[in-house]
Amino acid sequence: MNAPHRFILEPYNGRSTRHTCPGCGKPHEFTQYVDTETGELLPEHVGKCNRADACGYHYPPRDYFRDNGTRPSGSDGIQGKPEPPPRPPYLHDRAEVRALRAYPERNTLSAYWRERIGADRWGEVAKAYALGTWNDGRLAGAAVYWQVDTHGHVKAGKIMQYDPSTGKRSKEERTTSWVHFMRTRQSAGELNVEQCLFGEHLLKGWPIDQPVAVVESEKTAMIAAALMPSFLWVAVGSMGAFTLAKLQALTGRKVLAFPDLSRDGSAFTKWRERAIELGHLFASIHVSDILERKATEADRNDGLDIGDHLLRSDDRTVKSSTTTITTLSAPPPPILSRAEVAVKRMAQRNPAINSLVSLLDLDLSRAQVRPL
Repeated sequence: MNAPHRFILEPYNGRSTRHTCPGCGKPHEFTQYVDTETGELLPEHVGKCNRADACGYHYPPRDYFRDNGTRPSGSDGIQGKPEPPPRPPYLHDRAEVRALRAYPERNTLSAYWRERIGADRWGEVAKAYALGTWNDGRLAGAAVYWQVDTHGHVKAGKIMQYDPSTGKRSKEERTTSWVHFMRTRQSAGELNVEQCLFGEHLLKGWPIDQPVAVVESEKTAMIAAALMPSFLWVAVGSMGAFTLAKLQALTGRKVLAFPDLSRDGSAFTKWRERAIELGHLFASIHVSDILERKATEADRNDGLDIGDHLLRSDDRTVKSSTTTITTLSAPPPPILSRAEVAVKRMAQRNPAINSLVSLLDLDLSRAQVRPL
C-alpha cells in the first residue's frame, strides 16, 4: 500500500484557501501546497494555478526544495528517503519552432510594434528571439514566446494573444496558453515541462563581461532589446518567476533587474530580497529602482514596466531631434566631478557604461569616489 504524500495541494475550504496566482495574477485561482506533517503552508509561490489552460503555472515542492538546495526533514528530524531520479524534461522539436515562425505577417504582437518601433528594428529582434505565431483555432495570430536554453533545447512555448491596435494583451477571455498543452492537452506537471529564461539562447553569443538585463514579461524584453541593444534582455515570465531555477543561467554575469511597477512596491521588494539571497551566483546584481523613483500613481495602477519607460524616453529623443536650437556662442565646457571623470574614462574602454548611467538615471555630479 502506497504511503500518503507528505505535501499536498491545500484542500478547498472557501475563497480564503485560494490565492492570487504569481504567474497570471488572477485572484482566488492559486492553490498552495501544505505540509501534512506540520499543517503549515509552503511559501506563497509554491503551488498550482487552477487555470491550467490559460496559465499553466505549477511550482511543486520538489522543485522548490531543489532550487533552494534543501530537503524536508521528517517529523523526528531525520532526513526522508531520497526521491527517485526525476523524469527527463519535456522538449519541443526544433522543426515545430521553424513551422510556427512561418507566418510573421499574421502575428498580432508584431502588427502593432512594427509600426511603433520600425519594421526593420522589430524584425531583427523578432528573428533573434525566435518569435513564433500560433496559426489555428481561437488563438490564431497569437505570439509564441519560445524558451530555448543555452544548449539549444526548446523547453517551452508560451502563447499570448494581443490586440493589434494597441500592442497590449487582448482583453478577451482565455487568451494565454502553452504549446505543449495545445498539442497534447496535458499539463506541465504531467509532461514534466521545465522552463528557462526567455532569450536564454542568446547568452551563448553574449560576452561574459557585458551586462544582462532581466525583466518580467517577454514583450518587455523584446521592446527593450529594440530600443537599447547595448544590453542583452531576458525575461523570467512573471513577477514570481525571479527564482534560482530561471536565474542560474546567468551565473558569473553582471545582472541588472527591472521588476514591473506594483501598487504597493511589493514586486521591487521581493526581487531585491531574492537578489540578495542569490547574489553569490553573479559577478554583480542590481535591482533598479528607477521605476519606483519616477512612478506616478497612475503608472503604479497600470503596472508600467521598463519597456514603457524606454518608449517614453525614445519619444522624447525623437521630438527633441526635430527641434533646432540656435545659440550665439558655445557654452563653456562643464566642470566634471571625480565620479564623472572616472566614468568617462571607463566609457572609453566600454561605451555601454554610458547607456547604463542613462538607464539607471544616475546623478554622478554628486557621487563620491572611494578608494578600494
